[in-house]
Amino acid sequence: MRVSRWLGIALSVWMLSACGQEMIGTNIVGYNHTDKDIGHFTVDGKGGTYLGAHEGGGGFVCCVAVPDPWRPNLTVKVGWTDEYDKNYQERVVPVPKYDEIGHFSVHFLRNGEIKVFVTMYALWSPSYPLKGRDAQLRPGVDPVGPGGKN
Repeated sequence: MRVSRWLGIALSVWMLSACGQEMIGTNIVGYNHTDKDIGHFTVDGKGGTYLGAHEGGGGFVCCVAVPDPWRPNLTVKVGWTDEYDKNYQERVVPVPKYDEIGHFSVHFLRNGEIKVFVTMYALWSPSYPLKGRDAQLRPGVDPVGPGGKN
């Protein structure tokens, strides 16, 4: 019994390495586009912090592991609590294709959606994957970088 158990583990490790699936740790950053504070959020049970209404991007927490390279049907479980750090909720969210590993961004959108991205870019960059009204933390106010520049 013991030999077959170790053989199964060795076979699993070999299969993962044969697929080229290296896991890379990356920092998590959150963005709250809603009118309500988020008491705490996590990605696959990792990281997490408070996010005030219409705030985000100001701090990174460690860490969530993502595969390199990206693989189809990749998802994460985003968990969060309400503004009073109660009423825990979870949602499984698809991770869009990425070519480079940067930080792991989590967006709580006004329409109730949660979107995530692995990206090298800041929210105000023209290359950031979230665009238009969805990228605005406050309705009608486009994100700007340090010094008020895009």
